[in-house]
Amino acid sequence: MGLPNRFTDQRELYKALLAGENDAFVYIYKLLYQRVSGHIFEWGGNSDDRQVIVHETIIAFVFNLKYGKYEWREEAQLMTYLIRIAHNKLNELRRNRNRFGPINAETPINEVDDPSQLEASEQNFEKRRLAAEKGLMQLKDKCREAIRLYYLQKKSMEEIAELLGWANEQVARNKKYRCLQKLRQLIGLKTWSD
Repeated sequence: MGLPNRFTDQRELYKALLAGENDAFVYIYKLLYQRVSGHIFEWGGNSDDRQVIVHETIIAFVFNLKYGKYEWREEAQLMTYLIRIAHNKLNELRRNRNRFGPINAETPINEVDDPSQLEASEQNFEKRRLAAEKGLMQLKDKCREAIRLYYLQKKSMEEIAELLGWANEQVARNKKYRCLQKLRQLIGLKTWSD
């Protein structure tokens, strides 16, 4: 399946993404997948890490797009913005898992994927993206805002407590955790206690 030519025009791509066109999301998914693979493998990541990072990048981008955090500008490339999000997600993954070892000369830089696996991955991603978007819209405003502030604006728990009128940092941490549990439940994922 080739990439649609009309999306090489950044303005057209932005308009299609705003309109929620599936082809536009498939286009950026494929492009991002190609562009970040080498970086992920250079840092000792694997195929699962690559898939997680690409999916989380697209979900964060959809959230930014939907809530006006990202707006197209003529002088800025959309893919540069997506790669920056992916880089941040990779750094988060490395910090959280603390499992990536040092790079060695035998670490593969590019891995050839079975096209049928890539297609299945894209379909799975699209289902997850739509489920996440739908799930976010079903959350109460404060829950949605807590998730946005923490994951997209990188606010501290103390700042989130203050912004949302919660008593303290621990209350904010507990409420954000419950919000994420609710989101996972809404989109059909196991809760972390399962």
